Amino acid sequence: MSAFRASGSSPRSPHLLRVAVPNKGALSESAAEILSEAGYRRRRDSKDLTVVDPSNNVEFFFLRPKDIAIYVGSGELDLGITGRDLA
Repeated sequence: MSAFRASGSSPRSPHLLRVAVPNKGALSESAAEILSEAGYRRRRDSKDLTVVDPSNNVEFFFLRPKDIAIYVGSGELDLGITGRDLA
């Protein structure tokens, strides 16, 4: 697991949906485009690990693809966008 801590990055709000998004690769680009078209805030810099979108009650966490299932499975995050290549 990476050194990223979802619960330590910002104050946890019970009103925000916490979504993991791949931080690199083809799926990352596709997910960012789809989320943007749906009206969600985009990250300004590819080095940003989180983006809070208060108007949509969502906080996005940009993680290594193999870490997404770990954070969702542990309950740290609510859902994640990932593919089959988790290894």
